[in-house]
Amino acid sequence: MRNKKIPLGQLLMIGIPGTGLDPESLSLIKEHGVGNFILFTRNVRGGPDQTKKLCDDLNEACADAGLPSPLIAVDQEGGPVQRLGPPFWPEIPSNEEVVLSKNSETQANVQAETAAKILNSLGIRLNLAPVLDLAPTGAEGVLKGRSYGADPREVSILGKKYIQILQANGVGATAKHFPGIGRVEKDPHFQRPVVTASKETLMYEMSPFRESVKAGVKAVMTSHVVFPSLDRDEPATFSKIIVNELLRRELGFQGLLLTDDLEMGGITGHGSLGEAAVKAVLAGHDLLLICHSAQRVREALDALDKAWSQGILDPGKLDLSLTRKMLSFEC
Repeated sequence: MRNKKIPLGQLLMIGIPGTGLDPESLSLIKEHGVGNFILFTRNVRGGPDQTKKLCDDLNEACADAGLPSPLIAVDQEGGPVQRLGPPFWPEIPSNEEVVLSKNSETQANVQAETAAKILNSLGIRLNLAPVLDLAPTGAEGVLKGRSYGADPREVSILGKKYIQILQANGVGATAKHFPGIGRVEKDPHFQRPVVTASKETLMYEMSPFRESVKAGVKAVMTSHVVFPSLDRDEPATFSKIIVNELLRRELGFQGLLLTDDLEMGGITGHGSLGEAAVKAVLAGHDLLLICHSAQRVREALDALDKAWSQGILDPGKLDLSLTRKMLSFEC
């Protein structure tokens, strides 16, 4: 057993079931130090006052537990993916609508400014946007309406504009889904896709992520996709090659690294969630998203605690993960 106490709950970003802070989620805060949260439509149905109270209650619960201020996040992309939308909040254009507009850069500014205004009013400090995956206009499937297009240069310009405006207005941006899911034929919500493109092709198509790092993006989210030309066996979620060699070293990203939701079929269809949580941390992720089930949150906590006790987790790397969050969001 190790003597040093590591707040393993700080490595998780969890969803909660309803519009208020429920007893089970409060227990995870008090007993396990969980201190990062992602909101969905199910959490905001009561409008601005209810949502602000929920965020305030999360802040108060973390303070009472002696934890840093919570990092609260939301997918507020625009178009088909905006958790805070009409009738309570203004409509944000989709990435596809931005590309098709007469002045796409101005519309990207509008996207970011509108999102920042909404999130700042609620105390939400991280937006899980922009999507930097390449996809042709009119694409179907998981990226329908969510991409800035198929041209890496245009996606880079619009993504960089979005990031700069959002972060200048006090909300952190998240470039997703690294290294890019535009070529997937299966939806990672249900299955684990494999993208067989060459390394040269993938490096070219990943240029929007490279430019987002240069723009100082606060966070990056990886994908549950296997890219055999980059890592023969593991999806990006578990890949030390993709995380450490490619994203951290080659692209130079030193910010906060998030998984996509570990409850997706692209993960749970291939092993236990506890095993996935440990593998994602070992790969180099700073925050693990578990968006629905409190039981699976506890499964992840149990697995991380066991891995810590057995000496599998590196305390220096865990400290670095916690520091990245503190530095990026002044918790």
